[in-house]
Amino acid sequence: MRGRLLNLSAVARAVGFALVAVAIVAATLHFRAAPSRWPDHTASPAAISDPRSDELRRCQVLAAQAKDDADCEAAWAESRRRFFTYQQPPNTTSPPAASAKSPDR
Repeated sequence: MRGRLLNLSAVARAVGFALVAVAIVAATLHFRAAPSRWPDHTASPAAISDPRSDELRRCQVLAAQAKDDADCEAAWAESRRRFFTYQQPPNTTSPPAASAKSPDR
């Protein structure tokens, strides 16, 4: 007999491929159901009460026609300004007091 009946390297390779296939199927099933478990961030109270968000949503619905709308251009400009402008957080804490050196050192 040329080959052995039970080739362990071939069996191990087949088991490895089967485990990878099972992992892919499990990940696919998990991520297909995942969005229903996450909270809906579009309905957050901050987004609903922000008039700029309402205007940006309206412009998003307009799609290609929004490029000719002055209100949409202004809303996009304000959104870009807010996103790309760095504002330092207000310094509410006082700077740490310098430690006094003891005279015996």
